[in-house]
Amino acid sequence: MRDRARPSICMLLHSNYDTDARVKREARHLVARARVRVVQMAERDQEAGVREEAGVEIERFQLATRDLPQSTFYWGIKFVELTLRMAWRASRTHPSAYHAHDLIMVPAAILASWMRRAPVIYDSHELWSETEQTPAQRRFWFAIERWALPRVAAVIAVNQSRAEVMVRELGSPTPFVIPNYPRHQPVAALPSGETSPLREFVREDGRADALILLYQGVIAETRNLDRVIAAMAHVRSPVVLVLLGGTSAVSRKFAAQAESLGIADRVLIHDRIDSDLLPTWTVGADAGLVTYAETPRNNYLCAPNKLFEYCMSGVPVVGCAFPEVARVMQAYPIGESFEDSNPKTIAAAIDRLMGEPERLARAREATLVVREKFHWDAVAPELDRLYDRVFAGERRVVPE
Repeated sequence: MRDRARPSICMLLHSNYDTDARVKREARHLVARARVRVVQMAERDQEAGVREEAGVEIERFQLATRDLPQSTFYWGIKFVELTLRMAWRASRTHPSAYHAHDLIMVPAAILASWMRRAPVIYDSHELWSETEQTPAQRRFWFAIERWALPRVAAVIAVNQSRAEVMVRELGSPTPFVIPNYPRHQPVAALPSGETSPLREFVREDGRADALILLYQGVIAETRNLDRVIAAMAHVRSPVVLVLLGGTSAVSRKFAAQAESLGIADRVLIHDRIDSDLLPTWTVGADAGLVTYAETPRNNYLCAPNKLFEYCMSGVPVVGCAFPEVARVMQAYPIGESFEDSNPKTIAAAIDRLMGEPERLARAREATLVVREKFHWDAVAPELDRLYDRVFAGERRVVPE
């Protein structure tokens, strides 16, 4: 029987808990101090209902308006349904605090908090009003964020650059900075790269001798993956690019691009992997790719999970020279960066790293230094300090 005297946290989530490594890390960490339930909008292939995993309750529900046409008008109807149903389900948990993952969940969390008098923590994974949306949608989210920020008890940002933008331009209270660092794994605990499912996937495609350049994450237009695929036509080294992020209309478009360039055998696409299993795939790569389009600014100021996940698995990096990515790559020689999105520039960076075994080996050694510094245990205490003060009844919480 559950201890009802313990504090409880209701997390509101619009993405998939199974593949969202950040949400999963935070939820599993917080179960040591509170009961945690994640309320999530189900994806099309997921069943509604409640399950428990590693002490975390996950509740999923389907939207009735999901299959309405894609347009601004119907988007508004879907958003209203999502907000009202998410607020109702979240309020039923009677939590001590609501933890809203990204801005799209904050209106529902605030509405639920009005019903249950529980504080709201806004965990900003993105600069939401500067993501890949229409200009009208960006203006809408900018207004929502300005309205919401005075009404939340605390704000979390994923890096210092985005935290500064939120304070300077949105009027945010100073955020707690909790980066996208993976859980620490001892080197001895890493599975063998040779037996990795990633290696097996590439072998099955008849490229057992190839070096593997891995991209893990969302396969989207704004990741500059079309430029990377174009770059593969110029890469001289025996490299195969694996896009590990799901099959969709966008991924099929990239497959068709590779076919048209005559490099279909050098560009492989695989479905998404549960975040718990992802390290067993990552470790099989010879290098990992970090790439984004320069606009919108949310991309430019990213410090993605994958950068640190590659290093945690001892995998060197080929990455775009954006501020937060460059901050790590300039301090630690973990790979090669490219300054612009010209395919030949990207190809040159891939060849500099993957075409020189000695340089690749040095970069792999450098990842072992990064993995000992940029890991979850180093930043989890900041989340604990935030919740210590929220559970103590503070109405407005900023870093000390």
